[in-house]
Amino acid sequence: MTISDDTLNVDVFNTIRTLLISASPKVTNTTTLATKTATVLSSYNDESVSVPQIIINPIKIDESEWKFGSFQGKKIINVEIECYYEKSVGVEQLSDIVSKTIKEATITGLDLIAVTSDYAFISPNDNKFHLKTLTFTFVRE
Repeated sequence: MTISDDTLNVDVFNTIRTLLISASPKVTNTTTLATKTATVLSSYNDESVSVPQIIINPIKIDESEWKFGSFQGKKIINVEIECYYEKSVGVEQLSDIVSKTIKEATITGLDLIAVTSDYAFISPNDNKFHLKTLTFTFVRE
């Protein structure tokens, strides 16, 4: 996919979404060995939280280091991806697949410089979900 400065947010989102859908992330039940394929969605979707689910949050872009006489500077792009499942082992399986998929991808015009993660347990409407947020930081010059 082509990443353009004019449509950077949309291009990055579509590229990440395409990579994740192509990876077909699955969770395997460690007892029964049954698998479930995760749904890949955008943030603030109309779906109720179900599992397994992967949500791509809105892309965050910071721009700095403008050069004299230039219209563009260095861009730091943060892509936050949330993995939901009912058990922590399922969240870890999803986050491993997501992390491996993004790290191994070659995205022309973007260089991956950092990956961070955060973990939470949420209970909306008495439903218990484990959540892991992965933040992929890219640079574009």
